[in-house]
Amino acid sequence: MNRKLMMIMVLSGTAFGVQAQDLDATKERLSKWVETRKLISEEKQKWELEREILGDRIDLVRNERDTLNSKIHETQSLITDADKKREDLVKEKDALKNASATLVNRIFTLEREVMALLPTLPEPVQERIKPLSQRIPKTQETDLSLSERYQNVIGIINDLNKGAGEITVVSEVKTLADGTTAEVQTMYIGYAVGYSCNNNGDVAFVGTPTSKGWNWEQDNSIAPKVADSISILKNEKVAAFIEMPVSVN
Repeated sequence: MNRKLMMIMVLSGTAFGVQAQDLDATKERLSKWVETRKLISEEKQKWELEREILGDRIDLVRNERDTLNSKIHETQSLITDADKKREDLVKEKDALKNASATLVNRIFTLEREVMALLPTLPEPVQERIKPLSQRIPKTQETDLSLSERYQNVIGIINDLNKGAGEITVVSEVKTLADGTTAEVQTMYIGYAVGYSCNNNGDVAFVGTPTSKGWNWEQDNSIAPKVADSISILKNEKVAAFIEMPVSVN
């Protein structure tokens, strides 16, 4: 009886020892499982955080890409507009160059016409416009700008237009038929004809313009008429009708 009891106790002890070992193993495995789950959770949290950061970076890169594409598009548009404007400017430059060449040829023609007109003008008028006429270049080669050349010509023409209908009296010196000289008063009627008379009223000239200058012919027979006309212009005599010789070419 005692032997049976001892065997039961031995078996029970053995079974208890096995259960204790199993419990320790289970605890260890459970501890490792908990630790593993903890690591997995930490890695998962870390991955979620990294994924958010990565997502933000992707969004940032995407925005930068979109912004860059937009700028590239704008730049391409600007380049296209700049190329078009450049083409337009080149065309405008060519047009202005052609127009300038035409204006240069035209002003040179006008300058030659004005220079040819100068000898036909009364000497007082030539002296008056001399500051402008001296600036007219003799050839196409000149340092004057196109606008300056036009200003010179227009200034001369404007001056001539104002004096075309005027009657002026100036003092001059004329060479007489005998080779001597005499001081005379010359009356210019516009730019068409001039009459001169000395102070004694016995010597007179009639002048007409030519391409080489004014031609003066002595005609003493009209001296009284010329003297009276000049006196009337100076308000030294009462106005009267006086016939004067006129030659029209």
